[in-house]
Amino acid sequence: MKLKLFILGITILSLNASCEKKMDYIFDESPTDRLNASVSNVYSTLQSNKDGWLIKYFPSSALEFGGYTLFAKFNNAVDITIEGDFTTLAAQNSTYTVVPGAGPILTLDTYNRIFHYFALPGYFNRSSSYFLPGFVTAQLGAINEGMKGENDFLVTKVSADSVIMEGRKSYNKIVLLPIKSSEASSIVATYRSAITKFHAFSNYKFEVGTESIPAIFATAATKRALMIAGNAKPYAYRYTPTGLDFYTEYDVNGVKFRELKYVEPTGTYTKGYFTNDAGTIKLVPQS
Repeated sequence: MKLKLFILGITILSLNASCEKKMDYIFDESPTDRLNASVSNVYSTLQSNKDGWLIKYFPSSALEFGGYTLFAKFNNAVDITIEGDFTTLAAQNSTYTVVPGAGPILTLDTYNRIFHYFALPGYFNRSSSYFLPGFVTAQLGAINEGMKGENDFLVTKVSADSVIMEGRKSYNKIVLLPIKSSEASSIVATYRSAITKFHAFSNYKFEVGTESIPAIFATAATKRALMIAGNAKPYAYRYTPTGLDFYTEYDVNGVKFRELKYVEPTGTYTKGYFTNDAGTIKLVPQS
């Protein structure tokens, strides 16, 4: 019996050694080394663009509050500066970190008045002491949840052209695009001007072929997500200088779209309208 146990033990050790050798052939570095290298790459990429990053941010997995454009500068390996298209509040400074987990995880680890507004429970965001100038002055979302924003994001792709993240709570896709030096000085004002222009519209309808489909806001206070009859999920979007940029590709009566560009008032469209490049769908403000 002892001899059999001894032979069994030697066999298991041999198998383990064999597996380790196979891993050595597959990877030049250990999993820990590769993960640490990924974390370092995220740090260096975020800091590499001194003009900052445009962030397409959609809080809440249900997307009922729509999307927002943030502007972030990763000043060094600790400090971050954030501005938002939805508020006239000056740039806010706080700190961030990138830590290893299931992959590199970006965390905004100290309070930022602009960014963390999305994570405030409704009990707090309804308080005037938390209101953001130029934004909604009423409770948003449930009293214990608010807009369901978050602080931690799994980084899934990193390049000089874009950084893609996933909310660890909502699983929403968050996209960071580098800001060009030629637009850095004006980009925030340009986006805020677009909101001033487009946010005033309401009571929309989709026009597809000969059909007219009424659309209402999923959250009337934010006016960044539309609902239509027969569809349980909202069409969530951000305001951009050219129109509306949607969270994903949506479909209305068989017509797919991801972006709708604004066309100035003409003919019967006294308030203008938003349309795709093919002109096969129109989103028309009624008031």
